[in-house]
Amino acid sequence: MVMISGRGVDDGRETAFSVFDRLPVGICLVTASGIIHHANPALHDLLGCEAGGLPGRSLCEFALDHCGPGGAQGSGKPLRVLRNDGSTRWVTVAEKPWDSGAGGEDGMQRLLTVTDVDAVCRQADGVKDDAPRAEMPVVDALLEASPLPLFVKNAAGQYIAVNHAFSRLTGIARDEMLLRTTFALTGPDMAREHAGHDRDLLEHDGSVQYEAPICTAEGAMRTVNLTKTAFHDGSGKPAGIVGAIHELSGSRPNEERLEAILEQSPIGVSVSRRDDGRIIFVNTRFAELIGLPREKLIGSRARDYYLDSHQRLRVLERLRGGGGVTNMEVQFKRADGSPFWTLFTVNQAVIQGMEVNLAWIYDYTERRSMEEALRDMASRDPLTGIYNRRSFMDMARAQLARAHRFHEPLSVFVLDVDHFKRINDTFGHATGDDALRMVAAGCQAILREYDILGRLGGEEFVVVLPGATADESRVVAERVRRHLARMPIEATDGTFRLTASIGIAGLEGATDTLERAIHRADLALYRAKHLGRNRVAVFEPGM
Repeated sequence: MVMISGRGVDDGRETAFSVFDRLPVGICLVTASGIIHHANPALHDLLGCEAGGLPGRSLCEFALDHCGPGGAQGSGKPLRVLRNDGSTRWVTVAEKPWDSGAGGEDGMQRLLTVTDVDAVCRQADGVKDDAPRAEMPVVDALLEASPLPLFVKNAAGQYIAVNHAFSRLTGIARDEMLLRTTFALTGPDMAREHAGHDRDLLEHDGSVQYEAPICTAEGAMRTVNLTKTAFHDGSGKPAGIVGAIHELSGSRPNEERLEAILEQSPIGVSVSRRDDGRIIFVNTRFAELIGLPREKLIGSRARDYYLDSHQRLRVLERLRGGGGVTNMEVQFKRADGSPFWTLFTVNQAVIQGMEVNLAWIYDYTERRSMEEALRDMASRDPLTGIYNRRSFMDMARAQLARAHRFHEPLSVFVLDVDHFKRINDTFGHATGDDALRMVAAGCQAILREYDILGRLGGEEFVVVLPGATADESRVVAERVRRHLARMPIEATDGTFRLTASIGIAGLEGATDTLERAIHRADLALYRAKHLGRNRVAVFEPGM
């Protein structure tokens, strides 16, 4: 079993999350136990956190006042929060239920709306930022003399002093702990239990000793004994709490709970060693996506499942630069060789002293296919399936720019079905539509793969032939014309054949445009029609 500590990732409901992310007010989705599952950029800004820094934490970690589960105050009561830069801000927190559909406790979540009311509260009450703690050289010396992890909290539950032994145990630097609360060290449930002991001490004085789990610098959960004593200010009022952590046990990490969370995740999770890329952990969803049992995935190389080596190199470049990858579109391959698209996130971490890459893959194939289908619908002629006028012009202009840049030839031909109105009048518009589809298919059968075919409208088609002169295009156009003339078209009364006239124009000079080239091809088409139809004509000056 591999112990993983870190934040989760988006559960795939991008449609709802994308709406949240665009809102100017702070929004977060929290689990039943108060852990943030998703937070929008506005909430990250409000609390002074870097992007992606809130999932896995609780709003209560930032609260300087007592807050309800997950951070909700209820009744719109302002809540004072401590931002990452040490400043304080007043907010209100409203909540509503959210059913994720996962079932059980994990399925019932809450949507919290966090509103910045700092300006109003400060204007009304004259609220001031917390001043940093006074220098306490004697206290500091006493703290550092102890081999036990020691801490001092003020009456609001904020740490105002910790020693190096405390920092070594928790992995949190002394300066980072100042003015933070127990929510920075443990989950919200345990943090509320600690807060309850603290309140009892401040109200009734005396000392208390109890056992509690704590997350160590290595990411492991250990059970410790906590001894706390209240202290008083000069007037005799309770001013805070002094605490010691001792008798650390060798309790195992809470692996069962973590494994249950990972196994229920709809997102594939893998852990691989950074030195050789060997996979040391995968969850069930990752194994399902790859199509291999977990025991066969363990020990294999993560690189073996990339479909595109260039995409893999892009990921490696980000990781070598000390960064990570968030929701990159990456194509992987299953054990049977079939490809699938994912939203890929990977970050670097240290687990039990081992440098690893933590990766999450969300199957994006179906959504990407839908997006491609929508793009295809917008770019294709609905009758013939070839490019519509707008898409053809965009692609043709790109080829024209390339021809200018590399001084290469390019030509255009315009094709018009002869006597198409007579076909519609004689056989009906449905047969006319079939005829246009046959013309498009007939052109595709002759043209090269990289030639661009589009429908300008009605019975008029246009083709761009990159790298071909007008004379070379004439050979291709003649083949298209003869092929179309031989095709039988099915009608209700039997079959018939059609013909087409084609006009060709080549690229003229470095300043030529697509529109001018098509206009010259149109002039050549009129010449072909004038000469009797069913023929090819090349533009000549004077037409």
